[in-house]
Amino acid sequence: MEIGLIGAGPRGLVVAERLIERQREQHKFEQLTITLIDPFGIGGRVWQPNQSPDLIMNTNPSQISMFTDETNEIEGPIVPGPNLYEWIKTAGEAYIKENHFSMSQSLLAEISPLTENGYATRGMFGVYLNWFYDYLQSRKTADTTLKIITEEVVAVQPSADTNQYLIKCSNHMLPVDKVVMALGHSENKPTAEQANLRQFAVKQHINYIYPMQPQEYAFQELAAGQTIVIRGLGLSFFDAMAMLTIGRGGTFTRDDKGDLVYQPSGNEPVIVAGSRLGVPLRAKGRNEKKVGERTQPHFFTAEWFAAAKAQGKISGREFIQTVHHEVEYVYYERLIEQSYPTINVDNFLDEFRKSADPEMVVQQSDIAESDYFDWDRTVHPMIKTGGITDYLKRDADEANKGTKTGPLTSAFEVFRDIRDVFRKVVNLQLLDPDDYRNDFLGQFNYENSHLAVGPPENRIEELRALVIAGTVKILGPNMVVETDDETGSFVTWSKAQPERKVRSTYLLEGRLPSIKADQSQNFLLQQLVGNQLAQAHELRLSNGAKFKTGAIDVDVQTQQLLVNGKRNPQLFFWGVPTEGKQWFTTASPRPLTNDVTFRQGDAIAEQLTQNSI
Repeated sequence: MEIGLIGAGPRGLVVAERLIERQREQHKFEQLTITLIDPFGIGGRVWQPNQSPDLIMNTNPSQISMFTDETNEIEGPIVPGPNLYEWIKTAGEAYIKENHFSMSQSLLAEISPLTENGYATRGMFGVYLNWFYDYLQSRKTADTTLKIITEEVVAVQPSADTNQYLIKCSNHMLPVDKVVMALGHSENKPTAEQANLRQFAVKQHINYIYPMQPQEYAFQELAAGQTIVIRGLGLSFFDAMAMLTIGRGGTFTRDDKGDLVYQPSGNEPVIVAGSRLGVPLRAKGRNEKKVGERTQPHFFTAEWFAAAKAQGKISGREFIQTVHHEVEYVYYERLIEQSYPTINVDNFLDEFRKSADPEMVVQQSDIAESDYFDWDRTVHPMIKTGGITDYLKRDADEANKGTKTGPLTSAFEVFRDIRDVFRKVVNLQLLDPDDYRNDFLGQFNYENSHLAVGPPENRIEELRALVIAGTVKILGPNMVVETDDETGSFVTWSKAQPERKVRSTYLLEGRLPSIKADQSQNFLLQQLVGNQLAQAHELRLSNGAKFKTGAIDVDVQTQQLLVNGKRNPQLFFWGVPTEGKQWFTTASPRPLTNDVTFRQGDAIAEQLTQNSI
């Protein structure tokens, strides 16, 4: 059996491990050959060991693992191993020294101060993935071969003479029986606006950077003191911020009040950043939970799903209200425990959960109106002129209260803790296409992104210090970017403060490329769609229009490619490019949570080891 795994990031490696352990247990094939193919090698594009140490992960190292555990509801063997933090503190140092990584010095310096609830660098996770690949070599039996080809795949096509597929790489063809594709983000064809900005930049000999991977930002041409405009205040913005400040020799210290203070090196540019909302994503809370500890749903219960399936569909409004009640339940639980000792928290929560109108339960309680959970204020904060530093301080202070203590921080954690619930709503297609587009992909995704996938709490503190130091300037809401032929520069401002315009010859789109199957410039995706081996996922709306979710169409049960409703049992496709039909496909696997990556990876491996074609 010849199996090609395109993509050597966490997902590709999970499938490789599942195949090796199944073959080790069952010896189903006389010979099993597993070939990982990725132009960036093990770790893929995102998790390379040699990237800037200023780029950190967005999840605590104890909550990342490549190993299955007793919580995983899978058919294949359970084979435990160290999570990222455990590996760093045990085998990490020796492995780094033995393998002479180009960033060895900074990687080794990272080990000692790293805490379980701190944040490892992305390079360190890349080293862990390389170690995991070496570990897999030690697990394979004599009848199994595991290898890596560091080339780009440009096509996957059926063989003319056999039942196999041919994987066309940069330099050769690889015949395989089955293919699993686990691709990441890829650049898209430029929008009309992006094309105009690029043409202007070329004409004026200035810099315009499309959405791309932050580890590939090349700021060498950006001089000290030069103004850079960054459009976007999400995770990519914080990566650029770190690379342009501490990455250029700046340092942070704490003053007598405990606040961070930035000490510039003199090599920094002036960073001007903005977005539609005008504030960054909310800080990720200081973790207080044990590995695997999660809040359980109180409204999205088995009974709720049974009723929803019985009626066939639920409205988008009902879905959003139920999400809000899940979040509010935890918020009021923590709030009452801390601030309202005269309220019986168990009685309140029981009534809140059972009531047809939970908001009325809050209004009839002794909770002050000023303490009510205000969704509009939370997801659409209005910042007064010059008030961004106060906003950032409040956000950091709330985050530092902890994920089991702070009312808001604990509430935002609900989005993370019950992700499988949201996936189930999507996979069961409980929302009609209009509500799925408007309420799920629209309002829900916005709230989840703003409240639950923000930067580590220390990044918000750093941003505040940089604003106070004058190194970073945050525009108000509704950022505008235009071009100015007279000065040969980009000009930007906030619609809330149109009189405060900033000109710059360096504009960065501070975000990852969006998921758009029909606009991707990835050669393999273009070939698969062009040869009708894959298709973009579409929904038919109530008005008859077609809505493209951006995803490649797959069967959500098998992860097999779908074309006109027909599955291909030889071609599997999972992960980031299926975002839109599936939900939240970007996370790396978490231990002790029955993680979806292990469930899907094991299910794919089971199908791969069924009788060959």
